[in-house]
Formats: sequence, C-alpha cells, structure tokens
Amino acid sequence: MTETDTTPEYTKPPLEVEAAKPGDAAEVFDVQRRTWLDTYPNEAAGVTYEDLKARLEGENGELIPKKVERWKEGIESTGEKRATFVVRDEGKIVGFVAPGIMNGKRRIGAIYVLPEAQGKGVGGALLKKSLEWHGNDEDVYLHVASYNQNAIDFYKKYGFEQTDAEIVDEAALQSGHAPIPEIEMVRKAE
Repeated sequence: MTETDTTPEYTKPPLEVEAAKPGDAAEVFDVQRRTWLDTYPNEAAGVTYEDLKARLEGENGELIPKKVERWKEGIESTGEKRATFVVRDEGKIVGFVAPGIMNGKRRIGAIYVLPEAQGKGVGGALLKKSLEWHGNDEDVYLHVASYNQNAIDFYKKYGFEQTDAEIVDEAALQSGHAPIPEIEMVRKAE
C-alpha cells in the first residue's frame, strides 16, 4: 500500500476589498503612479513615459508629496459623494478604486491595479465594490484611455458601453503635458 499525499492544494484566501485609510495614501498614489507608467505611454498618441513621469512626479519628485496629500484628503473625505477602496496582497495595496459623484454623475473614478496583480481578479473585485457603492438606480460613468483596449474590454464585460461624449484631458492641457485621449463609457441603471 502506498501513501498518497492528502495535503490540500494551497489556495489564496478570497480577495477582500476594504475602505482605504488616510495612512494608505502613499501606497494608493504609488499604485496609480506605477500603473500609469506601465499602461499609458503611447507613441501614436504622443504620450511618452517621460512626460507621464513629469506629470505624476514633477521634474525632481517635487509633486509626489502634493499628490500623496491629495489622496490623503480624498480618503479622509469619504462620505456620500466619494469613497476609496483597496485590495491588499500580503499587506501591500495592489489595487484601488475611488468611486464618486462628480458634476451630478455617478463615476467609477480612478481604478488601478498593479501590473503584476492584473488578471487575478483584483480589478473585478474593485469594480464590483464600486458598482455596489453606487447602487443600480442611476447610470454609472467612467473614462478610459481610448487606446487601452484591455480596459475597454474589461468594462464591457461588466455592462459598460461607449457613449458619444467628447472627453478632454483638461489637467494635462493646463499643466502643459500631453493629454491622454479618453472615451466615456456608461453602465445604464437597471
């Protein structure tokens, strides 16, 4: 008689989406920064890695403290109009979403997952949490880079469709950086 291995196969615990805390601001910004630098450079659109890095960090990193402080203030102002949720892996934030109500529209806001954590359910868990936060009684909108087909396909799986709205990257234009061309998508109320 041979002994067989009855040790259960290791599986990670289910992803937990939790409310961000003010102390998470630096990690949230780092996820945004790393994901932008990995996702948004696009030669055809004129969006370079160097320009994105300057837009995010400044020429010598001088913008980083301001961006972290802005995230901290946003997390602290969680309420009826905005929230920030994170997913952690071994204690480190690997993704976040910041749903909110802006200009009278329910929006997904920022949703970013570290490149090495993509394809593992983190984005889906965050998007579901954001949709739950918004509820089903009103349309929910988002903006996505027009050349980010992976993200567009991801949102389509959750019922989002492209609108005809013209999106202008005002922040980039005001700061003298190359704008990221975006499209708007909507998930209609049920």
